[in-house]
This record gives sequence, structure tokens and C-alpha cells, in this order.
Amino acid sequence: MIEQSISAYLNQLQSKEGMPGGGSATAIIGAMSSALGHMVSDIQKDKKNFKEYKNDLERITKETKEIRTRFEALSEEDAVAFEPVSKAYKLPKETDEQIRNRQEAIESGLKGATQPPLEMMKETLKLIDLYKELRRIDIKGSIVNDIAVGVLFAKTTLQSAYLNVLVNTDFIKNEQIKIELEGLGNAYLVQGETKADQIYADTKYYLVHKKWPALD
Repeated sequence: MIEQSISAYLNQLQSKEGMPGGGSATAIIGAMSSALGHMVSDIQKDKKNFKEYKNDLERITKETKEIRTRFEALSEEDAVAFEPVSKAYKLPKETDEQIRNRQEAIESGLKGATQPPLEMMKETLKLIDLYKELRRIDIKGSIVNDIAVGVLFAKTTLQSAYLNVLVNTDFIKNEQIKIELEGLGNAYLVQGETKADQIYADTKYYLVHKKWPALD
């Protein structure tokens, strides 16, 4: 999947076969956000007026590339994550033991299916923090728009991944596991949304007024 052209991937995504789906697409948006962050830092790191930030920008360039690679892998992982659940639903349920084994397999599969979107949320939080660093470097010019778009993509990734957690936990009957997974996702969501909204507001202010707002 990673080596496909954009057109080939979109053909798969629109297919009624349903694999890949929204979870995989979420990871691709995350990868695009990572690539934008990489581009911004890579352009700025060799500029004379950012000499004092060179080490930071080189690190951001490296880390955004690593996050992009992880998102690409997660796109594939998510596409196959629901397979164990589908297989579990097809298990026999004639006897009490079969019913119990089937339900345990379903629960295990659903818990596993929440892992790729939760990983996406964790990677997105790291990415948003990198965008926060870029915002504080006082970058100027039209490239600020790429920061704004990248942050919007990151927020979309975070929100979409959260929904992909919920769609799986909805069928988990073990309340303790359900609450734990949903609580973790919600904590990631709240933390990331707040930061992303502030960065976006600052970039929008810059694009309108041609200057950055004062930092808190």
C-alpha cells in the first residue's frame, strides 16, 4: 500500500470492499501533515537568520520524517486490524463454550483494532508539539500557510483517529477495558486539540496581519 500511487490508493479507498477505510485514510492525512512539517523545517534550517535554531530545525526535520514513516506503517496496520474481529464473528456459537470462546475472541480482536488509531493519536501529539516549536521560531512569509495547513491536518488526524477508537470500543462488553481505552483516547484528544487550535489561531493571525501575535 505504501508504494502505491495516490490514484491507486484512492481507487482502493473508494472500493466497496471497504479495505482500506477511514482508519487507513486517517493515517495518510497524518503522514501528509508530517511531510508538511518536514518541508517547513528543512527549508528553514540552512537560512542564516535561523542559525541559532539550526540544531532544533535539524531535529524537527528528522523527527517529522520518522513520524511520517510511522504513519505510513499505521495506514497498513489499520487496514488489516479488523480482520481478527471479522473472523471471530464467524466462529461457531452452538454450545456455551463456543459462545464464550467466540465472545473472548471478539473482545480481543476489538481491543487490538483500537491500537492503530491510539498509536496515530500518540504520533499526532508528537507532531503537534513539533509544529508548536516551528510556530515559536518566528518564521515569516507564505510558508506560514504550510504550518497552518499542517496543523489542521494534524488536528483532523487526531479527531478522526479518536472516532476510529470509539467505533471499536462501542462493541466491547468489558466495561473496564472499554472505559480505559476511551479514556485514553479522550485524554489524547483534549490535549492535542487545545494545542492545535492555538497554533492555528496564531498562524491565521500572522497570515491576516503579517506579524505574529505575542507569545504567552
